[in-house]
Amino acid sequence: MSQSEFFDDVWGSDSEDNNVIHKDIDKLRDQHSKRGYLDGIVGSKEVNLQQGFDEGFPTGAQLGHEVGLIIGRLQGLNYLYGETDEELAKSFKDATKELKISHVLNKHSFDENYNLIDNFHDLVNKWKLITQKYCEQYNVKIT
Repeated sequence: MSQSEFFDDVWGSDSEDNNVIHKDIDKLRDQHSKRGYLDGIVGSKEVNLQQGFDEGFPTGAQLGHEVGLIIGRLQGLNYLYGETDEELAKSFKDATKELKISHVLNKHSFDENYNLIDNFHDLVNKWKLITQKYCEQYNVKIT
């Protein structure tokens, strides 16, 4: 056996080495391609998430504040007069269900551009009017 034949057996032939190298390169290329794709997706989501937060936060804060005022006023009225006013007690209970924050700030409250849908304002306005009625009935001043 010649020296080159001996090394071919130990190290493999040149054509086998090339096949292994090509497979390794293909494998690395595939891994880097997948990693680049994932990095691009994650980066895009982070940018869009931040932009969506920046645009939506003021609207969400305003809604949370308005809903909080409604629920807080009805809760106070219910505490004071709910035992004798069944309608008030029922209104408070209904308001806490309808204006639950998970219902108020869900994807159905917004259009495809994340603007509030007009009928949502109707829901908040409905409860503002109901709350105002009870405040007037019990001479509670709203500031």
